[in-house]
Amino acid sequence: MKFTDFLPYIVSVLTAVIAGIWSYLGSRKQAKEDIARLEKQHELDIEKEREKFAMEKEKLELEHKHQIELMQKEAENKMGGEIMNALFSEVMKTPEVKQQIVEGMRKGNKKS
Repeated sequence: MKFTDFLPYIVSVLTAVIAGIWSYLGSRKQAKEDIARLEKQHELDIEKEREKFAMEKEKLELEHKHQIELMQKEAENKMGGEIMNALFSEVMKTPEVKQQIVEGMRKGNKKS
């Protein structure tokens, strides 16, 4: 057997090996590019979620602040009303005010 008898087989094997290596290197490069692209997209998605979280947090803080302010206003109004009721009740209990009410009613009855 001569070397020339094996030459077509050797050429076929070398061609297949070269094609395999070339394919492997191309796939490896493509995989690196895909990973880099996915990492970049992942970073963008994380940043987007952080911004969304910050906006939601700010919204909740504003709502909470508004609710606290409303509760304070309601408490102030309630307290003011209670103070006025207590003051009016105490004033109505004094003899001078009772006397003025009676006199006002007498004058009203005399005019009719």
